[in-house]
Amino acid sequence: MLRAAGLLFLAAATAPAGAPPVTGLKPIVLHPGINRVPGFLAGGGTATIVQAWRGNGNAHGYTVWTVLGGPSEGSRVGLVGFETPGAEPVRDTIRDEPFDGERVLGAVQFATGQFATGRLRGRPVTLVITADLNQAASGVLADHATATVRWYRLDHAADAFGRPTDDFLPIGSVTTTKRYCNAWLAMRDVAGIRLRGDFAGPNRVDGCF
Repeated sequence: MLRAAGLLFLAAATAPAGAPPVTGLKPIVLHPGINRVPGFLAGGGTATIVQAWRGNGNAHGYTVWTVLGGPSEGSRVGLVGFETPGAEPVRDTIRDEPFDGERVLGAVQFATGQFATGRLRGRPVTLVITADLNQAASGVLADHATATVRWYRLDHAADAFGRPTDDFLPIGSVTTTKRYCNAWLAMRDVAGIRLRGDFAGPNRVDGCF
């Protein structure tokens, strides 16, 4: 199950091509159940994040997050969307893929930060960062594969069309040339995220046995 991780974001000048110019990254500490997160929404509003474990009776359980935001289309509470790659244009939830805990296929981290350039320069932003192992050449799960790290920024649009009022939009991605067996190590190398104290991988280089 995902636990909060300490974060250290690389300076924009040293960030890899494709990474957004975000500095001062700080983790949003979450726990299983209902989390009230002040300052999460655009304008500083409070969000509710529900974190739950979806058991599967084997190594393929995963953590799911549902984010409840501010007013939307006459309702006091709106569901925050995630515009992640895949068949669905906007997803209602986001999930990780920890596999067996030592070899991690997909990792998710909520965080806050500030943009270093552009129209959002100096403004606080709420982010989701994900890392996913790509298909290994061997076809074996979590076996020496490149990884894709993606950044999403929470956006608010009162007049949104075809998407929720509050929605996480993709703002950058990096696909590694290095191969891993643990997605957390890709997040560390690409986004500067420190490993958790309970990191269970067999090593801290690529996570492979």
